[in-house]
Order: sequence, then C-alpha cells, then structure tokens
Amino acid sequence: MRSRSDRGGEAGNVKSGTESNEAEIDYRIVIILLAALGYNALLAIANAHVSAASLTQVALIEFVILAAGAALILSDGLRPFDTPVVVFAVGSLLGTLLLSIVNQTPVIGMMRNVADIVIFTMLGLRCSRATLRTCFMLSVILVGSVMIIEIVSIKTYSNLFNPFSYYVNTRSLGENDFDNTGLFGNALGFEGRFSYGIFSTPRTSSIFLEQTSLANFATFCTIYLTSVWSSAKHHERIIGIALILFVLLSNNSRTASSIAVICAAGYFLFPLLPRFGTIILPLLMIGLALAVTYHLGDSKEDDLAGRIGLSIRMLSQTDIQGLLGLRAVSAADTFPDSGYSYTLYAASIFGAIAVWLYIALIVPATSPDRKRCSWGIGIFFFMNLLIGGNAVYTIKIAAPLWLLAGYMRRGACTASDPLQPATAPREAAYATPSARLHQAVTGRSIR
Repeated sequence: MRSRSDRGGEAGNVKSGTESNEAEIDYRIVIILLAALGYNALLAIANAHVSAASLTQVALIEFVILAAGAALILSDGLRPFDTPVVVFAVGSLLGTLLLSIVNQTPVIGMMRNVADIVIFTMLGLRCSRATLRTCFMLSVILVGSVMIIEIVSIKTYSNLFNPFSYYVNTRSLGENDFDNTGLFGNALGFEGRFSYGIFSTPRTSSIFLEQTSLANFATFCTIYLTSVWSSAKHHERIIGIALILFVLLSNNSRTASSIAVICAAGYFLFPLLPRFGTIILPLLMIGLALAVTYHLGDSKEDDLAGRIGLSIRMLSQTDIQGLLGLRAVSAADTFPDSGYSYTLYAASIFGAIAVWLYIALIVPATSPDRKRCSWGIGIFFFMNLLIGGNAVYTIKIAAPLWLLAGYMRRGACTASDPLQPATAPREAAYATPSARLHQAVTGRSIR
C-alpha cells in the first residue's frame, strides 16, 4: 500500500491543480463579457461618426455575442452541473414555439432574454476566480473611465457617442425629448426629481448611454462584492466600492441606492435567512407594493407612489388571454414600466413561474457567500420588476450578473472551496468508496 507521504503528495497535487486552474484567465470569456457591456457604445460611435446605425445591427451583434458564448460552451462540452440551466433553456424554447403558434407570429422577446441568462450562466459555470476577477476589474475600470470623461466634459462625451441620435435610429426612442446636449432624454431629469445634489451635470450613463443600465451595473457591483468579499483582493474592494459610490451619487437612482443599502446590510443578514426564502421574494415585493400604494395613495407622477402604483394597476388588469400568453407579441410595448406584467404577458403564467424559480434557485444557498449572492440577485430582479419593464433582462446587465451566478453555482457543484472551484486531477475523480477499497487491497489506484 502507499505510504502516508505518497498520499500526502497526491493530495498536494490535487490542491496544486486546483490553485493552478483558478489562477488561469480565460480571455475568451473576458472578451465576450466586455463585448456584451460595450457593444452599444461602439455602435453609437459608429452611428455618430460613420453611418447611421439600425435596430437590425444591434440585434445582429447581440446574436454574434451569444453565438460566441454558445460556441465556447459547446467546445468545452456539456457537464452534469449544466443540467438545470439546459432544462430551463429547452423548456423556454418549447414554450416560445408554442406561444408563436398560438399568436400566429414569431414571439422571440422573452426567448432572447432567456438566451442571455442561459449563455452567461453557463459561461460562469466555466469561469475561474481569476477570470471572474478580471471581468469585474476591467468592466469597472472601463465604466469608471468613461464616467470621468462624461462628468468632466459633457460636450466631449456627447460628441463621441451622441446617445440621442443612436437611440432614435436604433430604438425610435427620444424623438420627443430632443435637447441640444445630444444626450438620452432621461439624462436631463426634470424639476423635483430625486437627486443627491452633489453633481450639477446631467445624470450619468457611461458606456451604457442611458441611465437605467448604469444604475443596474452599480447594483451588480454591490452584489458581486458582497458575494466574493472573503476572496476579493484589497484593490478589488476599493475600486469596486469607489465605482458604486461614484455611480449612485452621479446617476441619482433611487432604486439602485436602495438595493445597494439592502445588500450591504444583507452581507450580515442574508446568511441568517432560510435557504429557500428567495422563492417568496416576488410575493413579498408585491405585498409591500400594495401596502405602499394604499398608504401613499394614487399618483400619476414619476415618484415612488406613481411607479409602484402603475405596476399594481397593470397587474390588477391582467386577463386570461394575457396569462396564457395570447398577447405576448405586444408585451414590451404595452408594459414599458411594469416588469411583472411584461414577464407574465411575454412568457405566459407558466413561463413567468419558470423564470421566477430559476432566479430564486439557480444559486444554491448552501454557504454564506452563495446565500448573499442568491438573495442579492433575487432582490435586484424582483424589486426592479416593480418599477421597470424589461430593463433587468438586457444583455448589458444580464452578462455580468449571470456570469457571477454561474460561478457561484459551480462552487456548490464541486468538492473544492466555494470560492475556489476547479476540476480536480484524475486521482480525485476515483475517490469513491469502491475505489478506495480497491486501493487498500491492491495498493494501486483504479486507472
């Protein structure tokens, strides 16, 4: 039989292999992630200085990004830990085909959203700690650098990207919000809108060109830091926190600010909550919205009462046709500011339940860090669905968020440390009771 020193050396090789794998950076994943974050900015530059962009170009580039991600996943091969994600993807595809048949026209809106979620979750399942850290750091540096240009010289930023022209040409948005700054209409705000009053410039947008995605990116950064704080390097923490504060104070987002505070407190609170408690989050959010609406009264303004009240009104008007997905084609146009109704109508009640369960359960709450991640993602989604339409599904935010979710899920699917997941060398693969018995009797490992 092998000596203790032999077995110790073998264990050391397993550990060494794990650490080596986690130190490797997969630049293919990094490039795909940065492309998802920044392709709108590149198209806007081309739109402003070369030729007018179109919605077709936007859709084509997003398809290429997802196709590149899918190719990487297939080249790596499907693995057992992919099963829940694949089941969700196949179920959504079948549901989309059925909705297309009953609506007598292609219904692709929600399937595109699901594709973003699925592809980046599976990329996260193949992500090392070094790759995830590189994605985060480069994203933060890119977003922060463009924000500095935006705040120092709004004219330079506007001349470079011309967000107004880009969104008019590609989404037909903003025709009625023209302003000589060339910014997206919502950047200008309005009298009486919430503001920290620290920056006198328009609300910041950075590479996202519009304010909602930048605020959501700050929320992602908060969830990321609370999830990986124990393994985050000192500079990673400092730069991440600096960007979060920079975005919140210059973007003046009420929702992002609220979620950031909740997640910061949740670092201590979330590990104490029930393992499957995230399942009740949508019901909890809608219940709180009903209470707020009742307390504050009806409002048509762009304030807390008005935004939440709109979602409650839309939900109260849901009919059988909507629940069965018979109006899925017009969901995005009908519910631009009501995410719960958008999801119900775009995916049907069955698809909405599948999305609900996926968001709530895809990160197993089997450790404090994974609980922080699971609760953070759940709160981010189910709170945003109260005050927005499909903004939380956009690839600009889905890419980093679901990459993180996939990484955290992989940690739960391996025998290694939650924040150091890796494929162990071959010796570890045979560490079953029967293999250990064989080794004890023969003195040899099964090969």
